[in-house]
Amino acid sequence: MLEAAVWMWTWVVAASVVSTVTGWFFLDRMPTAGGAFVTAFAAGALLVMLADTLMPEAFQLGGREAGLVTALGFAVGFGLS
Repeated sequence: MLEAAVWMWTWVVAASVVSTVTGWFFLDRMPTAGGAFVTAFAAGALLVMLADTLMPEAFQLGGREAGLVTALGFAVGFGLS
């Protein structure tokens, strides 16, 4: 069972690396407006995933502080970009 999970996550990581490199290649050659659209779409998809899957469990296990830490994380990420 553990071996199957390790292989599954290995493939997920490999697919993520290939997707990242491919996306970077095409995004680098895309006009500015198109690149901004793709980046905004990806950010929205990430927010949907967080809100739908991770946040309910985070609030259940971490309480109200989970929201504050999430906001702080986004602020740090925004500041770094």
